[in-house]
Amino acid sequence: MGNKPGTVFNDQMVADFSTTSGLTEMQVREHCIHWLHQHPSGRMKKKCFKKMMSQALPHFSKEEAEKMENHIFRIYDLNQDGFIDFHEFMTVFMVLTGDQPKSVLEKMFRIFDVKSTGTITKEEMLILVTDMHKLIRENETDE
Repeated sequence: MGNKPGTVFNDQMVADFSTTSGLTEMQVREHCIHWLHQHPSGRMKKKCFKKMMSQALPHFSKEEAEKMENHIFRIYDLNQDGFIDFHEFMTVFMVLTGDQPKSVLEKMFRIFDVKSTGTITKEEMLILVTDMHKLIRENETDE
């Protein structure tokens, strides 16, 4: 699991992810192995992401789920190549669960900056708030 060519994670990534997530290194390695089993190329295709999101958001209509998928996929696909690799997945997870407020705020900004222009327009804010409203409503009904 070290730095062999073609490996999508290494010992340092496992250690960092363990520290940030609160998981043991063994648990992190199990997640890594599961990732590679599910995505042998080391990259998650948007189609797989869509399936994962439909399972995570079962009460969303197809249209609502697609909007959320697009917003969330854009956050994970840091290099905008149309795939989520394990490093991108771990980076977003660690930032959102980490204790670096600046990094968390930068990621949150990217969520609202729908067109990736470096600014948030009123239109982008309305799009995102409308799309995420169902998440809030669903969360309130679950409580």
